[in-house]
Amino acid sequence: MLRIIFREYFYLRQTLPIFLYVFYIHFRDEDNPIIERVVKTGLLAIGLVTVFFSLGYIMDIPFNELIPFTWSYPGPITWGVLFIIYFYILALKGQSGLTSFTLATMATVGGGWLYEVPLFHPITMFLTRSSIFYLNGQIMCLLILVYDLMRKGLKPNMLMGATLILFLLVSTILVIKDGRWPPYSGIWLRWIERVPASLLLISLLSGIRRKEK
Repeated sequence: MLRIIFREYFYLRQTLPIFLYVFYIHFRDEDNPIIERVVKTGLLAIGLVTVFFSLGYIMDIPFNELIPFTWSYPGPITWGVLFIIYFYILALKGQSGLTSFTLATMATVGGGWLYEVPLFHPITMFLTRSSIFYLNGQIMCLLILVYDLMRKGLKPNMLMGATLILFLLVSTILVIKDGRWPPYSGIWLRWIERVPASLLLISLLSGIRRKEK
């Protein structure tokens, strides 16, 4: 079962976030305790998975012995931490559990494209048959995220500008160095390369005000 899920991972990454957003649009104005429980369960699952991978890394267990997939630890751990941070910042700003979970999903899935596109940008990074509308689903997640934050009053600020400059600077250095960034190399580069994109996405939340209940 696990092998089937990971075999279909790239297709699910293109489609599930879009279906989640459609669900969110339909139920975002409802105060439904069942949905809130499902959201809390999903958040707990993501937290446990992040801890699971973190322990595997600390214990120096080869990644492919944990799951049958050609990943490494920095990716799932970094994105798991980003998801949790995003969720709780939105919750602190008065957003519902469903809203926080949905936008955290958009940021996490979209972030996987954002950090990688300066280094790897074939046509499939933009257009793919695996997507519902042929446009890469991760790009759609970023567009949806910005659109929904704009609906919540998103306003540019200095923090967003600073993280954008950091993201562009690091991306430029990585491109120039062909993926090699002294004095960092090897596993350290894998941990660092996702951070600027994550900080840029998190900074967007500084542009919305706390929702009054």
